[in-house]
Formats: sequence, structure tokens, C-alpha cells
Amino acid sequence: MTWLTQYRLMIKWQALNLKVILPFIMVIQIMVGVGTVIGYSFLLPNIDSLTGKYFATGASTLSLITLGLVFVPQGVAEMKQKQTFEYIWALPISRFAFIAADFTIWMAVVLPSVVLTLFVASWRYDFGLEISPLIGPAFFLTALTGVALDTSLAHLSPSQVLTGVVTNVLIFSLFLFSPIYFPNDRLPLVVEKLHQGLPIKYMGDLVRGTVTTGIHDDLGVAFAVVGGWCLFSLIILYRVVTRRG
Repeated sequence: MTWLTQYRLMIKWQALNLKVILPFIMVIQIMVGVGTVIGYSFLLPNIDSLTGKYFATGASTLSLITLGLVFVPQGVAEMKQKQTFEYIWALPISRFAFIAADFTIWMAVVLPSVVLTLFVASWRYDFGLEISPLIGPAFFLTALTGVALDTSLAHLSPSQVLTGVVTNVLIFSLFLFSPIYFPNDRLPLVVEKLHQGLPIKYMGDLVRGTVTTGIHDDLGVAFAVVGGWCLFSLIILYRVVTRRG
């Protein structure tokens, strides 16, 4: 059986396994993304188009990061608790075929929220979307980096409760203390310098630079940094997954 056949079978298996909750999660993601950009307009009624771009691209970036930070790790934690992996790893399939299929399912759930959030924000804050041909690689790389790193953490975590606590703390930190919704230079100097080495800032740059203009148009550094973190995360994920019995 080829790898692509295994991948297709795992997509079907995961889609059937999650068919009850996937529509609800998709709706919730749309509500969160659209609700965020509209809610900010009530909090700050005189938002200019530049700030609106940050809110729109920030909400979209957070949705892509949430894919790896919440959905996939919590799914891994639940499957570990049910000992589902003992069954899956015993099957004559590539373990990465299952991980790739899982990523594909969740990416399909998150993308409608990302797209709708961008369009609603562009209408609400009166700015035009300038879609780059690099939008696909940028979104894919952003989501894949988060999924690879956080899937590794979920596999290494000793308990489902700890996984939930860690993901919630990270979401809180990303929402308030990362340069997704605002420029990096607004943060305290120590945190600003820290983000220059972390991928979060550059993930935001990738999204901003491929859907709008006037915020971040030089994507070379962003692709290089996020690409490096993606490779590093995939290496860790490979070691974590293949070492499991």
C-alpha cells in the first residue's frame, strides 16, 4: 500500500471519527474570528484601516496557530487516554500518514474561519485585500509549524490535564503578549527581543504580507525563520513519534 493510499484512508478514518464535532468546531472558529474583529470595533470605535489590518491578520494568524495549539494537542491527549494510538501504531501504515491526515482535517476546519474573518474585517475597517500568490505556502507553513511542535509536546506530556493547562496558558500569552495584533516594538524590550527569535512574530508577518500591503511586504526573512522552525519541529515530531513502541 502506497503512502498516498494510507494518507487517504487515514483522512477517511479521521473524518468519520470526528464527524459529529467537526461542524460545531468550524462554526465556533468562524464565530471567534469574525466576533473578534467586530468586537474590537465596539471597544475602539475609531479604528483606522491600518489598525484594522492588524486586527484582521492577527485574528487569522491566531486561528492558524490555534490549529496546532489547541485542536491537535487535545485530540492527541484524548487518543492517548483512550489508548487509540496503541491500535493505530500497530497498523501497517506510516505514522506520518496518520499525522498528515489529521493535519489536513483540521486545516479544512480552520480555513473557512480565516477566509471569512479577512473578508469581514476588510469590509468593516474599509481596507482592500491584496492577495499574494504566496498565500498558500504562507498559511500552510504557519499552520504546519504549530502543529508539528505542539503535537510533539502533546505526545511528550504525561497527562491530558497538563496538556490542557499548557495549551490554555500559551493561548493567553499569544493573545496578550505576542506581536500578532500589534507591532513588535510595542512590547517591553526584553519581550520584543525574545520574539525576534521565536516564530510567532514571523507567522504574523507571513499572513500580513500575503493578504495586505503596507504592513509587512518583505517576506524573505519571515519565510526563512518560520521555515527553520518548521524543519526543527518536524525533526522533533519524527523522533517523538518513531520512538513510541
